[in-house]
Amino acid sequence: MTPAAPPPPGLAYAATVALFDPRAVAGGRRPGHTPVALIVGVAACSLVALVALAALAAGGALSAGIGLTLALLPIPSLLAGVLYLDRLEPEPPGRLVFVFLWGAGSAAVVGLVGTITGRHLITTPTLRPGGFAAASAAAIIGVAILEETLKGAVLVGLLLRRPQEIDGTHDGVVYGSMVGLGFALIENIYYYAQATHYGFGGVATTFVYRGVLSPLCQALFTSLIGAGVAYAAMSSRRRGYWAVGAGWLVAVALHAVWNYALAAGVSRLALAYAALCAVFVVLLIAVIMDRRRITALLLRYLPEYEPTGIVAAPDVAMLSSLRDRRQARQWARLHCGLAGLREMSEYQLAATELGLLHRRAERGLVDDVSFGRRRDGLLAGMKAATSGLLGRLAGPPRPPWAPHGPSSFRPPPARPAPPASRPDRPSAEPEPGRLDS
Repeated sequence: MTPAAPPPPGLAYAATVALFDPRAVAGGRRPGHTPVALIVGVAACSLVALVALAALAAGGALSAGIGLTLALLPIPSLLAGVLYLDRLEPEPPGRLVFVFLWGAGSAAVVGLVGTITGRHLITTPTLRPGGFAAASAAAIIGVAILEETLKGAVLVGLLLRRPQEIDGTHDGVVYGSMVGLGFALIENIYYYAQATHYGFGGVATTFVYRGVLSPLCQALFTSLIGAGVAYAAMSSRRRGYWAVGAGWLVAVALHAVWNYALAAGVSRLALAYAALCAVFVVLLIAVIMDRRRITALLLRYLPEYEPTGIVAAPDVAMLSSLRDRRQARQWARLHCGLAGLREMSEYQLAATELGLLHRRAERGLVDDVSFGRRRDGLLAGMKAATSGLLGRLAGPPRPPWAPHGPSSFRPPPARPAPPASRPDRPSAEPEPGRLDS
């Protein structure tokens, strides 16, 4: 499919300026509208997690409090790491919160089922008799299948309901990591609550084995499913759905190996972590390559919009570099405050979404009508952002990424003021034919 030509210069964008939201335009949603299903899902996941915490507190408020405190310790730094990976094309915050809570709710379901049945599906194998140390291989694999299926379900749902939200491997890894971190938060509360029965030594041992590494591993497992979902979302005519099953199988296998290694001795645990580190490195390389793919899309597609005046060649170069993007946001914040920072961020996000939209159109994942509508909306947003920022610039500061060349963020040259009319001055000489008395 050949995308429609860019709009002519001077196109009026005023109708979409006030309600512009790049993520809403790219996803085909109404700007500022939060879907009811998302609200209901967040509420349901939160309710399940609260029920699980209440059940733990009923068994011992002190144990639950210690478990909650220790489980929360590594989460902020890990969340910051995931969001750092999501800088180029940030995902909608509401959706990230939802998948995080889905992971937490999934862990709560597993814990509640284990408590009701008396099987302790979430347990500390190195401390609790009858845990994974004495479990059969079938039980270890069964728990891994249950957990990864629950975590991966939300990613499959995202693929079926909102495939346009997933534009590459980095999106799948980000969503998968958020699910895994939510799961690990509630899971670790169960671990610590059980470990408190073994005194300080039990809590310390659990923190070493599970405190920091468990969230990382859970995020890694679900990221593999997310990578498969991303491949399927970017494949035309649903030819890549096999990747979802492949990612799930690898996640279950690694999860089962990790569960077994936790109770199999230090040497086997070290081998398991070495294998997990290798998988992590491969996944990180895939994310970096995917980021380079996106910047290549910007360099490929954005130059054709230079005649509109919305973007110039130095702006394209800035948009294709994370370092220059950060410098541009700092420049906007310095000269225009928080409003300027917001507008520059919206401009950068809209430009990225525009490049990704072209890629989806090239693969036949969006029809001509939808392409034109979303393209025009994104261009309107870019125009609104540049106009708003130029309106706030005090003086003629030059953008650091375009000190001498053209840029959509360079204020137009000031017109010279017309010369003021000189007032008539009385002549010092007497008029002809008039005598001074």
